[in-house]
Amino acid sequence: MRKFLIFILTGFISFSGFSQNTLDLTQEVPFDKTIRTGVLPNGLTYYIKHNEIPKDKTSFYLYQNVGAVLESDKQNGLAHFLEHMAFNGTTHFQGNSVIDWLEKKGVKFGKEINAYTSTNETVYNLSEVPSENEKVIDSCLLILSDWCNELSLTDEEIDAERNVIQEEWRQRYNANYRLEKQLKGVKYNNSVYSKRDALGSMDVVKNFKYRALRDFYHDWYRTDLQAIGIVGDFDVDIMEEKVKALFSKISAIKNPKERKYVTIPDNEKTLYKVATDKEVKNVGLTLEIRQFYRKDNSLAQQRENFVHTIFNSLMNARYKEAIMKGKTSFKSARALYTDFEKNYKAFNLSLSANESEVENAFKAVYTELQRVVQHGFTQGEIDRLKSKMLQNNDIWLQRSKNSSSDSYAKSIKSAYLDGLAVPSHEFSYNFAKSVIPTISKEEVSALAKQYLTEKNRVFTITAPEKENLQVPTLKQIQSIMAEVEKSKLEPYVDQFPVDMALLDSIPEGGKIISEKLIKDFKAVEWQLSNGAKVVYKFSNAQKGHLELNAVSQGGASVYDIKDIPSLQAVSLVNRFGIGDLDPLTYSKVMADNSAKSNVSLETYNERITASASTKDIESMFQLVYMRFETPRFDEAKFNELMTGNYNSLNNAVQNPNTVMSNTYKTLVANGDPRYFEFDKAYLDQINFNRMKEIYGERFSNASDFTFYLIGDVPFNTVKSMVEKYIGALEGEDAKETYNALDDYFPKGLNKHRVEIPMEAPRAMVVIKMEENVDYNRETIVHHNILGDILNIRFIENIREKEGGVYTISVNARDVRVPTSKLNMDISFSCDPNNAEHLNDLVYNELKQIQKDVKQSDLAKVVENLKKTRPLMTQSNSYWMATLEAYYNYDENMMAPEYYDAILDKVTTEDIKKAAQNFFNSANTLDIIFLPKAK
Repeated sequence: MRKFLIFILTGFISFSGFSQNTLDLTQEVPFDKTIRTGVLPNGLTYYIKHNEIPKDKTSFYLYQNVGAVLESDKQNGLAHFLEHMAFNGTTHFQGNSVIDWLEKKGVKFGKEINAYTSTNETVYNLSEVPSENEKVIDSCLLILSDWCNELSLTDEEIDAERNVIQEEWRQRYNANYRLEKQLKGVKYNNSVYSKRDALGSMDVVKNFKYRALRDFYHDWYRTDLQAIGIVGDFDVDIMEEKVKALFSKISAIKNPKERKYVTIPDNEKTLYKVATDKEVKNVGLTLEIRQFYRKDNSLAQQRENFVHTIFNSLMNARYKEAIMKGKTSFKSARALYTDFEKNYKAFNLSLSANESEVENAFKAVYTELQRVVQHGFTQGEIDRLKSKMLQNNDIWLQRSKNSSSDSYAKSIKSAYLDGLAVPSHEFSYNFAKSVIPTISKEEVSALAKQYLTEKNRVFTITAPEKENLQVPTLKQIQSIMAEVEKSKLEPYVDQFPVDMALLDSIPEGGKIISEKLIKDFKAVEWQLSNGAKVVYKFSNAQKGHLELNAVSQGGASVYDIKDIPSLQAVSLVNRFGIGDLDPLTYSKVMADNSAKSNVSLETYNERITASASTKDIESMFQLVYMRFETPRFDEAKFNELMTGNYNSLNNAVQNPNTVMSNTYKTLVANGDPRYFEFDKAYLDQINFNRMKEIYGERFSNASDFTFYLIGDVPFNTVKSMVEKYIGALEGEDAKETYNALDDYFPKGLNKHRVEIPMEAPRAMVVIKMEENVDYNRETIVHHNILGDILNIRFIENIREKEGGVYTISVNARDVRVPTSKLNMDISFSCDPNNAEHLNDLVYNELKQIQKDVKQSDLAKVVENLKKTRPLMTQSNSYWMATLEAYYNYDENMMAPEYYDAILDKVTTEDIKKAAQNFFNSANTLDIIFLPKAK
């Protein structure tokens, strides 16, 4: 239902007063009146909306009705190149100064300053800009205006960006990208789409003449193809006046080129193509049937979208059910009617299978589709899904009150680029509430036949590149389809459990024996009669929602090495169902229930997590109770999962990412006997009965757990549920702690150069550093700031000046258990011939920051941290971490001295000292993965 919720949010949304008897589907969706919109004399469109989430922040967007399909062959890749150039100099912001200026205001490049290009659109965004200062608003508007019409496009900046674009291509040049390139011709029937993608041709990127980029900019970046969206905490009238005054100055292009949309030629005959790659593991088969589809604002089309959504959900539920029953010939299967390209949709039927099973898999998948063609869906399937959709609609309305400015801005994008209305949330809610009940099983079932048109069919197969590859031919596929279509299939039997409950009987609960208010967090602590401790904080950050974390110390650390394989298999319990309910029955019982739970066994903790919307909180508490008291252990399911693990070893493919990951883990483990490689020897040591015993040992004593609850459910309601279910758990009044495990991380500086088979000419550089420290809040915060400053330096010097990378990741963090450590991970991909040089540049930066920390860099980082801090405190996950820190370490994450006071007084000398302390003593693992010579 996630897809449904997204669809409602971005598509159409409701006014009160809808009636099924009076709804006229010929009407158009009304535009949200809280969004101010207009078109300037030069043709530029604007959308302006006041929104206070987040408070005192504004998001600025530029939408361009321009993409890769507008390029000529000599410009192949320049739409995307031009997007990059917007950050490399404009009339009012020379060079990279636009990024520099924004980061000084606390807006982070890559996270809140970004853009993307696709085949038909280019979108820029400046998100969550602090906007209390009018000058900041004026400057952001000036940036948007410059992007529209004032890019510098200097020779020097163009040449500098060529390498960055090539590194982006290198980073994305994986098996999926290579397969897509092979299939484009048939997928798009040799239209322009088959010749264009956002990255384009690297030959063009390396060699295009400067004028080619400037011509593309002049031809297509123009006011009649541009819109701006501004959403945030400001006065709409004042903002509109600013927009009119500034953007009206841009002159309209005389005699503009016609903005044409691509027409994909129809194919009367079915097209077929096999694409192979050495790094592909399974065989994939896809039937795609393309249909011309022009979006409009009619209520009829919006209702029709619901009908398609229901079909997608029900069809995929049947495939999921087949997989859960086991012994299917396909590993995965999907049926989906969805957007394809501009003015097109497509029906997509796809599967993956082992090479020897592809024909059987396709027959099975197509049979289920034909079963719907012949017999349709059942009334029970339809009714249950519609009920869940209506429930989710209620939940969505509650949460829509916290819609962020960026979520509105993304809806506005569809308004401009697709000509759709952005309706109010109330409209969407009431429209869904009105039309969903009117959708019949007959009209949903009829879609299966409607999708299967003879025209515009394309079959594609993706497979490993190897000799004697055996995949079905087009003739064989069509023969299977004909056979299935002629057969008389039995109707689907809807074996839905009627009135089956999670629990056969409600347990006899316990009592709260003491209650304590935790004033700093506006939380309450309950001590239960069985020894369990429960902490509840009321929070409406996520409306109509309750989350639970139950945590106990011990985890894997208290077990011998011989038990490691079996204890790591404990997570399989999440796939066994629960109580008396096998996985399939459990999924059906919970079909319209939002409650879910999960068990995990970590190195030093065992944990149960759960969540639910308000209406399902009793189910959530029941699931938590059952995880302790009536877990399900399904040996047949266990054996099935283990068979799949063994088969994955037999069908192993030298995927470079997997090889790099496994090698990296082995080098980090450095001989740790508790580390096991995923191989046959490891799988052979996993024992079902021992796994079951370990689970019982970890989750049998509720008195050793602290239960953290966060949500907006009334205290008395939560209190009654806590007594009823958590109070009913077995408790032994015994506490356990973890065992501190030995640290095997390699000491000193350790360099490894590893050659692995790969198709892409790519190197991967990974630098991992660790240092033991005495725990201190200033030390931790300074280390995090150090990582963020390095990120700025690497982008400036290694990406922009050197052009050596597209992205470079810096992750500075700390751990508390079993001892306090600082960590820093630095990683990037690059040209293999450049790897050692760039690696040296990283170390040069690490040396330089020990000598000099720029005040401007520190100010940028501190400003961003101060800006994001209030946003973090509005999330349930932050509050969950806050409660755990308080109970585990007696720390108050909300106290000024924990964070804010440190930010207020930090100096460049503090960060320089932090760099010296860390880099002079940290143990370092320096790895470069290189392509093996062919």
